[in-house]
Amino acid sequence: MNAYVTFLVGTAILLLLLFYIGTVMHTTKRRVGAALIMLMTVFSLFTFKNVGIPLGIDLKGGSEFVVRLKPSTDKEGNTQKVDASSVQQAMAILEKRLNPDGTKDLSMQPQGDDRILIQMPGVKPEEFADVRTKIQQVAKLEFRVVHQDSKSKIAEIDGGGLGEPGWVKLKYKEQKDEQGNVLPDRGAELVRKVADMEGDGVKEAFATMDAEGWKVYLNLNGDGSKKFDAIAAVNKGRQLAIIVDGEIISAPVLQTDHFGGTAVISGNFTRESSVQLATLLQNPLKNPMTIESENAVSSSYGQSSIDQGTYICIAGLVLTTCFMVFVYKMAGLIAIVGLVINLAVLFGGMALFQFTLTMPGIAGIVLTIGMAVDANVLIYERLREEMEAGKSLAGALDAAYQKAFSAIADSNITTIIAAIILFAISGGLVRGFAVTLMLGLLSSLIGALIVTRVIFMFVIDNGLLKTLSTRKIIPDKVFDILSSAPKFIIASLVVTAISFGMLAVKGKESFGIDFRGGSLLHVEVADGKDLPTAKVDEMLKGLKFADGKSIGTAPVQRKSTATGGDVIAIRSEQEAGAIIEGAMNKNFKDSIKGTSLETVGALIGSEAATTSLIALAVALVFIFLYLLMRYEFAFALGAVIALFHDVLMVPGLCVMFGQEMSLIHVGALLTIAGYSINDTIVVFDRIRETIQRGGSGTIRDLMNEAICKTLSRTLLTGPTALAPMVVLLFLGNPAMLEFAMPITIGVLLGTYSSIFIASPLVLWYAQKTGVSLKRKVLESHEAALKAEAAVAAAKAGQGL
Repeated sequence: MNAYVTFLVGTAILLLLLFYIGTVMHTTKRRVGAALIMLMTVFSLFTFKNVGIPLGIDLKGGSEFVVRLKPSTDKEGNTQKVDASSVQQAMAILEKRLNPDGTKDLSMQPQGDDRILIQMPGVKPEEFADVRTKIQQVAKLEFRVVHQDSKSKIAEIDGGGLGEPGWVKLKYKEQKDEQGNVLPDRGAELVRKVADMEGDGVKEAFATMDAEGWKVYLNLNGDGSKKFDAIAAVNKGRQLAIIVDGEIISAPVLQTDHFGGTAVISGNFTRESSVQLATLLQNPLKNPMTIESENAVSSSYGQSSIDQGTYICIAGLVLTTCFMVFVYKMAGLIAIVGLVINLAVLFGGMALFQFTLTMPGIAGIVLTIGMAVDANVLIYERLREEMEAGKSLAGALDAAYQKAFSAIADSNITTIIAAIILFAISGGLVRGFAVTLMLGLLSSLIGALIVTRVIFMFVIDNGLLKTLSTRKIIPDKVFDILSSAPKFIIASLVVTAISFGMLAVKGKESFGIDFRGGSLLHVEVADGKDLPTAKVDEMLKGLKFADGKSIGTAPVQRKSTATGGDVIAIRSEQEAGAIIEGAMNKNFKDSIKGTSLETVGALIGSEAATTSLIALAVALVFIFLYLLMRYEFAFALGAVIALFHDVLMVPGLCVMFGQEMSLIHVGALLTIAGYSINDTIVVFDRIRETIQRGGSGTIRDLMNEAICKTLSRTLLTGPTALAPMVVLLFLGNPAMLEFAMPITIGVLLGTYSSIFIASPLVLWYAQKTGVSLKRKVLESHEAALKAEAAVAAAKAGQGL
């Protein structure tokens, strides 16, 4: 999109927004608001259609690797540490290996001191193994003279002999024919322990085919040509082993003493293997690499995830619409219009800033649908109260938006704090969720505070809406909730103990591959095909590693998706993932629609666990500090303890229901923290308002009254947030289920704790410390009024 157009439209939107906020003229506010909404909506839809949202590896298909460089060893045997130049050299070599002709969509970036993130969208499943080889194989080329009595010496060593000093036994590399069948083992040779010549003498390597088959030709540089001819002159008639990464490729006889700067490697190559070896030899790595994490997804599996996400978003939107229209009637319909515009702005923002959409990001959009109407419910419950107090619809509407703003702003700011921290500490797919969560929160504020209000202005000013009727779910009655608090707190302690007990019993089995390493393969069964789990189990029993060791038993699970298909999940060791994926595609090719392989090393898993704990701690501290600035200490303390209650209880309950903790769960826990605070803030805001109003009765009575006043809102926002999550829970793929389960549990706990945990703790703290909540709240209110008066006086003095 043209940068000038984007700048002009963005400037226009900003000016209209500032004008809308600043003006107090009703008609002007309505017209400016309408222009702002139309411009934002049209620009968002245009951007989304013409620019589009970039898709992540898990939706577009392809491979993503995090590789770590190991220290190298020089010719004298000294260890060379990995530094910035080593990383840059490795990236340059990988660029040549993975994208030799420059046509692939390859991106690489350093991570830390010794890691590289490699992303290759669009890679086909049949290319995954080739990509892994090109990344990991060092391609250290060596030429070593073979012992004249190699076969007999090898026999002596195999029989228990000591061998011969200065010589070492090396095996021939395994070979395969064009059909992929393993050829007979060629045995081993006894070669010199120290290389006669290394690969630094090779100037160029390329594959070619002649009457004998595929071969790799080597063009040597000046020094390499001299060394090679010198070796040939001394060892003419003997075998010279050509060795790559410690395995003999071939051991031809030196027929002449002058080779003219060329050498040939032969050995039953296929076209693919000869091209691959030539590419590797021309671009050898100085530092060995290990793949610490991998995410490989076929394009068909990614498209299936997009389809499922679309169905789930539509289903969530339909359920939310039905609920809002049932409870709030016309006002509910207006809220849904705001939600639709909210989604348009969300998609437009992602397209404009080119934020990548991932599978967790789709889950974030589904969550946005449920949480976006939360602010509307809060406003509408206020609107109901103001109309019951005898105000006109227009007057009640202004009062409702004004009184609800504080709670809406505080609750969304705390959730945004959690989302920012999640964005900062996470990477890859989970970061996609953080992006959609932040954009969703910002766009939902626009939808609730601007879009719905402007629509109300139009329908009221034009006489289309003169009164507003809603269904009252909770009767206007004050319940003595605080008197039952000890029972609920005891119940919470029991459930928390069960949650921690479950984690203790399961031990490391509570954690998924993100934290303890391993592989997780998802296989989507093709439509109309049957792939029994028993067949998969039988195939897994016969799989072995390259050294002949069995991969062992791999747990197999099955789940239905929103598109009606089945997804098989197979958990295994880190090294076994690629083997299982290849075997599944080979044995059940016609029954498989797509695959997704995620692999994480133990080191990066332990680092992820540490980072996640730090992120949760930092989020809780920042939320507590913000609440401390906005509320009295007793309220901030009660809110954070209730938040701990919700966050600490969720992991054990998820494990109890059969899940393993993953990075997606960390994102869910941070979201739960925001949602829990959201509910609690609304209750606390009403408690402070009730105290400031100067109501009669004890502090317990005033708190009970405030809790019951917000009870309808608290119980109504639960279903709106839960409806899309329930759809995700039952119809999403396994990755989406990982997110839906903790969010569902967290929403229920957040609703519960805001009523039965947070407020009783505030009262308990006040009673134990002798703090007068009434006095503290009134002092804070008086200070705020003085500050507002001072600002107003300053503006008046400046003639503003």
